[in-house]
Amino acid sequence: MKQLHPPFTSGSNRLRLLEESDLPVTLKWRNRDGAREHFKTSDVLTWAAHQQWFVRYQAKADDIVFIVEDLGTGERVGQVAIYAIDAASRRAEVGRFVVAPEFAGQGRMREAIVALMRFAANQLSLSSVYLEVFETNLRARRLYRALGFVEQTAIDGLMRMERNIDDYI
Repeated sequence: MKQLHPPFTSGSNRLRLLEESDLPVTLKWRNRDGAREHFKTSDVLTWAAHQQWFVRYQAKADDIVFIVEDLGTGERVGQVAIYAIDAASRRAEVGRFVVAPEFAGQGRMREAIVALMRFAANQLSLSSVYLEVFETNLRARRLYRALGFVEQTAIDGLMRMERNIDDYI
């Protein structure tokens, strides 16, 4: 059963749990040229597949997707997620980062990722997070390094990066 988490703010963003009403816009973001190529499955997703994913997502206790909203206007800025949450090892994967095109390049997703790491440390008691990014996605790798992620290994074109988040407690 998925645990409910109240919305929280960080800087100019508000993060709240993904709702079914968000699916049309998140599908549009995910399928956009320039975005979908950075996902492991770069195919254009159908509405039916997106809805089926949401049903499976709702049943997972170790998977949390947040919609990032502009604190002032309520506009959707993007999406961030934490999943494969392992309480025993105090680790989880972060990702599914997607920004609304009108907010791209404004640093809002950077701010949201930092908020997600604070949430992971303080609400989930995790000590580290990791992610996978295509080696060719230099812009994202640069951002993740700036956020303190360290490149670990690369397998089949995917770079694994990890960051200790104990400093967010």
